[in-house]
Amino acid sequence: MRPSCGSFPAMTALLATMAFPSVVFSQEVGEQEDQTGTNPTNFQREFRVYNEYSWLDTAGDGSQNLTTFDYRMPIVDGKWQWRVRGRYNSLSADTNNDGIDNIDGSGFGDLDMRFLTIPILDMAKRRAVAYGVEVFLDTASESALGTGTTALGPQAFFVKFLESGLFAPGIQYKFSIDEDTGRSDVDQLLIDLNFLKMAGDQQSWFFTDPQLVFDRETKKEFSVVDFEFGWMMSKWTDLRGHSFYVRPSVGIGADRPTDYSIEIGYKIVGF
Repeated sequence: MRPSCGSFPAMTALLATMAFPSVVFSQEVGEQEDQTGTNPTNFQREFRVYNEYSWLDTAGDGSQNLTTFDYRMPIVDGKWQWRVRGRYNSLSADTNNDGIDNIDGSGFGDLDMRFLTIPILDMAKRRAVAYGVEVFLDTASESALGTGTTALGPQAFFVKFLESGLFAPGIQYKFSIDEDTGRSDVDQLLIDLNFLKMAGDQQSWFFTDPQLVFDRETKKEFSVVDFEFGWMMSKWTDLRGHSFYVRPSVGIGADRPTDYSIEIGYKIVGF
């Protein structure tokens, strides 16, 4: 789950956002037939679905179950990638600490889109630079299930390709351009320190993302640390391009929006 700025209900859509997608890296850099989805510089058609359950004891003594549908495709002759994500959210929380859930509902959450390109790809020095922009839309079916804002999130990240993985620090600034009456503005800086380690057989990986969040609107600072363990399904079947992962995370800091969460996901690449 990824944090967002603003009031507590704003977590519902933006908690799943980060400056760099959870991908893994193939040693065959630039391979156009990569079926693993492990090369962040290789834009392909992808579909992902993942479900995250979060414990919100610190932020409101409750829980959240967030199912995300993620579709990605190359555009402009493969020079850009377009990603769209939609969510179904179930949320219950006692934000007043009176023993009664004052937020309790389920329905569609906010939708977001991202446009990403890679202007620098220098494989001689094994590095790349990418930048793009995300658009966060106020589309939730109920007020409590979304941010109540339309926001933009320009972002950039640097990728250093390692012998069997990558290091990809990224930065994103999110700000609202329109918000519902009574809802907080979005004014947030996120820093990600993504690190990936591939197994020798290129069939499994470990990924971690310590994310630092500086919320200028609410004057809050905290971090969320993910630990992802993923496997290609080709380890056991003839399916190519199919993989799944398990991703536990922990919130750190007094202002953290979640205490713990567990995410399980599936993706198919190159269909």
